[in-house]
Amino acid sequence: MTAVLQPAGGRRGIARRLRERARGLFGGASIQGRLVRNFSLAILIPALLTALVGAGVIRQRVLAQAQAQVDSDLEAAKEIYRSSLDRLKNAIRIHATRMVVYGALSRRDTLGLAEEMDRIRQAERLDVLTLADTTGRVFYRSRNPNGADGSDLTDDAVVRAMKELSPVASTEVFAADALLRETPTLARQAAMTIAPTPRARPRRDTQITSGLMMMAAAPVFTPAGRHLGVLYGGTLLNRNYEIVDKIRQTVFKEGSYEGLPLGTATIFQDDVRISTNVRNADGTRAVGTQASAEVTEQVRDRGGDWTGRAFVVNDWYLSAYTPIRNLSGQTIGMLYVGVLERPFTHILWRTLLAFLGIALGGVLLVHVVAVRVATRISQPIHAMAEAAQRVAHGDYSQKVPAASHDELGHLARHFNAMMSELERAHQVLRESADELERKVAQRTAELEAVQAHLIQSEKLAAIGKLAAGVAHEINNPLTGVLTNSSLMLEDLDVDHPWREDIQTIVTETLRCRNIVKGLLDFARQTKPQRSLISMNQVAEDVLALVRNQANFRDIRVATDLDPHLPAVLADNDQMRQVVLNIVLNAAEAMPTGGDLRVSSGPDPSRTGVELQIADAGPGIPADVRARLFEPFFTTKKSGTGLGLAIAYGIVERHNGQLKVDTTVGRGTTFTIALPIRGPVDDD
Repeated sequence: MTAVLQPAGGRRGIARRLRERARGLFGGASIQGRLVRNFSLAILIPALLTALVGAGVIRQRVLAQAQAQVDSDLEAAKEIYRSSLDRLKNAIRIHATRMVVYGALSRRDTLGLAEEMDRIRQAERLDVLTLADTTGRVFYRSRNPNGADGSDLTDDAVVRAMKELSPVASTEVFAADALLRETPTLARQAAMTIAPTPRARPRRDTQITSGLMMMAAAPVFTPAGRHLGVLYGGTLLNRNYEIVDKIRQTVFKEGSYEGLPLGTATIFQDDVRISTNVRNADGTRAVGTQASAEVTEQVRDRGGDWTGRAFVVNDWYLSAYTPIRNLSGQTIGMLYVGVLERPFTHILWRTLLAFLGIALGGVLLVHVVAVRVATRISQPIHAMAEAAQRVAHGDYSQKVPAASHDELGHLARHFNAMMSELERAHQVLRESADELERKVAQRTAELEAVQAHLIQSEKLAAIGKLAAGVAHEINNPLTGVLTNSSLMLEDLDVDHPWREDIQTIVTETLRCRNIVKGLLDFARQTKPQRSLISMNQVAEDVLALVRNQANFRDIRVATDLDPHLPAVLADNDQMRQVVLNIVLNAAEAMPTGGDLRVSSGPDPSRTGVELQIADAGPGIPADVRARLFEPFFTTKKSGTGLGLAIAYGIVERHNGQLKVDTTVGRGTTFTIALPIRGPVDDD
């Protein structure tokens, strides 16, 4: 038999081709490798996230439903507990009406009472059955007939039954000496050592000697209605498992999981389990163990319910706790029901593993499909990349086959049309450049306007400081000249040759004083005293002030004031000064009469108001318009050139604008624009 030997080089060649194929599929440089990798990641990551989120959602809903069921189970447990109390109260109420009971109290003789009291206690499964008189002193104890020592019964239930003359039932704590007076057996049943418990609150004492008693009391009457005393009885809950086992049997059907009770119930005295079907690790009932610290704080200390995940003895349970209160409303214990968490956790883990298995299967399937799809996509893209490289070197004759009708075919056709679009793209770029230049020019104009406004403001501030200094220096000697010349004028006769010259001095001095006053007003820049004012009212007040002046006789005033104009935060007197100045200027611009129109309304942005004062004068030339708000610039023979400068400063201090719109030969319109809210401060 002949063996066929393969050369070693052939085996190495096969291995090399396999490595190259692997690099092609998973390499970072090729499109094919990236497509395969990205396809795989695209399904792997969402699948894992879906599995985790799905498991989390399922866990949350399952545990929420289980917790809701536990809350419902707690209500059932509370009802069973209340039913036991009601049954006890009804039994004591009925037995308190027996003739042997009220007869013994009436005769103050226990003859024949012992047998009946024992029968009642055993029939009702009571641990305590005691008869007391109206003073609260013990008349007869069924468990300790010789213990009727006449001691007082101070239990709340007995006291209330005696006071209200009606049956009552409650859960009370019986001290060790009270249990001993009934019978030492009850004291031994109640006493238990507190076992160390994980997550429990540390306690100083190591055992409890008192007992938690479910008890009832009912008044005893004769048939004639005479009150003779009270009959009370009770059942000690310490190591009495009747109620907790009844709750488990009724609510949880005694189900189990891995040898542990699926559902459990417990009665606590303080934070110690005194009756429970929760098991220790050795299978015994976990009496003497404690509740966790967080449960004790919420239920025992604060007196509220507690629901949620809790550590119970040695395992986690979905739990619900409610306080047990005595007749005075004090929390003396807790009632608990819970379901073992472990079954739900195991179900959730199995669900998560199932999700992950499905996700991994999907990843493998997608990987196989991705390899085939990546190969079909990468080949035409590679051909297109080579053609683009030749075009980049100046060979624009390249054409890419565009036989397919999918996205790659569309890409090839667009590639072939790319060259014809280059010129159009250059044209678009040139138009964009022109548009950019236009916007730059527009922005430059806006910046120049802002700069001019800043220069104007700085100019006004500088001139204001100079004006203040000059005015103060001139005012003192000017006052002396005016005073002395006025006195001289008064002393001269009417026909004195100096009188006309002195009169000229007084007149010109008064004119200088007015100029100085204008300088001081301009330089002072009084801080506005702002309040909410109506610009309509300001305009109407000014028009009423000037309407009867001589230079307004031939002027027709028309108003168009918006009745819904918002109020603005401004200085009323300063705004009147601004409006008065503009109105007087408008009147002076129409010496032979004309139309003066005052209108108001909100600005276009609805954040401010505008007051417009329009005249029908000759308009303002461009050279005058440029210097309109400069101090001391005036075209009037007797003007100071400060009126508009002061008005401009006032409006600017209100964060507003004083705008002028003028046309030579057609009139001028001044617009006072003020914000509704006003400036933040007046610094």
